[in-house]
Amino acid sequence: MEAKLQNNVGFFFIGVFIMSIIGFYPTYFAHFPAFKGFSWVHHFHGFIASVWIVMLITQAFLIRAKNYNLHRKVGKASYFVMPVLLFSFFLVARAMYVKNIEVNHLSEADALAALSRSGLPDIVYLGILYSLAIIYKKKTAWHMRFFTCTGLMVLGPGLGRFLFTHLKPEVAGPILGITFLGIPVIWMITDLIRKKSPVPLLIFIAISLTAAIMGNSGHSPWWQAFAGWVAKNLF
Repeated sequence: MEAKLQNNVGFFFIGVFIMSIIGFYPTYFAHFPAFKGFSWVHHFHGFIASVWIVMLITQAFLIRAKNYNLHRKVGKASYFVMPVLLFSFFLVARAMYVKNIEVNHLSEADALAALSRSGLPDIVYLGILYSLAIIYKKKTAWHMRFFTCTGLMVLGPGLGRFLFTHLKPEVAGPILGITFLGIPVIWMITDLIRKKSPVPLLIFIAISLTAAIMGNSGHSPWWQAFAGWVAKNLF
């Protein structure tokens, strides 16, 4: 089972890449080549996010081919790529905040609340999963699961845009819930049945629940205070 999972996880990452393109097509790729209304920040973020997904695909198939030496070399490149990806989330959050204030004319409170749903929290979520994947790089089962969970995190934006564009919210929402909670729970139960540690999946489930809660906490006093400090001192 574990070997089969390792051999096939690359196909999941290919699916993440395809869904990201499909999901972002109406709001980004369809604007090619002029990309009117987009700044270099969006292009930079899209590029580095694509690099990350391609790295996940490459790493998975290197393992499948048992090319462990090249797998380790490519893995070291992630020490540069992931921090840049996290920084790109920060840049996107700043750009969104400025646009909401100057173009969309949102109130300060609403602009800060919007940051709770994308950008800033993603830095924490992905940072945690990546850090744990590196910490446990010699514990293969945990290493693979944490990296697979980074793929799930990256899947979210593209899948969410696709679902809410083509389906009613009352249908799209549950599908997202099944993806980010149902699948990990089933995977965790399978691990428990096979006497494997549930910790990696438990951590991802906790992150998913936190993200769901954060999406409704944008106007809470603590978030307004935190995001306000970030906007004032870092934006």
